[in-house]
Amino acid sequence: MSEACEVFLVRHALPDPDGTKDPALGEVGHAQAELVGGYLADKGISAIYSSQLKRAIETAGPLARRLGYNVVIDERLQEWKSNATHYQGVENLTDVDLARSFREGRFEEGFLPEHNHEELRENMFAVVRDIGLAHQGERIVAVSHGGASNSFLAGILESPRRFFFNPGYTSISRVQVWPDGRFVLMSINETSHLNLA
Repeated sequence: MSEACEVFLVRHALPDPDGTKDPALGEVGHAQAELVGGYLADKGISAIYSSQLKRAIETAGPLARRLGYNVVIDERLQEWKSNATHYQGVENLTDVDLARSFREGRFEEGFLPEHNHEELRENMFAVVRDIGLAHQGERIVAVSHGGASNSFLAGILESPRRFFFNPGYTSISRVQVWPDGRFVLMSINETSHLNLA
């Protein structure tokens, strides 16, 4: 039997909000992308996938350059769709009660905007399964987003919550994809590479 594919699901690095929905990385974000790229460079990665958003593509860049790979863009890895007019990271929350709820892990108390939850979860299940089945026996990096990762991992865990953890910037969650399409969760929110600076 073929070995499973191990997908390293990486959240993008810290962006620099610019009033748009698609900001690029800032100085800290570029440093985080270099750290995760260096950490993953010797893990036997065979391919790198990313959403089409700048913060994800730029996070994938350092690893792609180290390995000499092109980044494969798959829009199904993108973040939730909502009526938000711009990107706002949780570190920039101005509502005191909302920020407290988030710090205390009460992520669904006023934090989540109305968004395409069911479509997002279906897309993430489909794209991670497709990547895994196309790369059996290999290790793959897929750079995505915090809400998308939450929807996907909550689905694997059969959790009723849509946002159950706060993924660190460039955090890694590992999932095996087996030949029958099953997901086996190996880890959530690894951030030890950020301590290497």
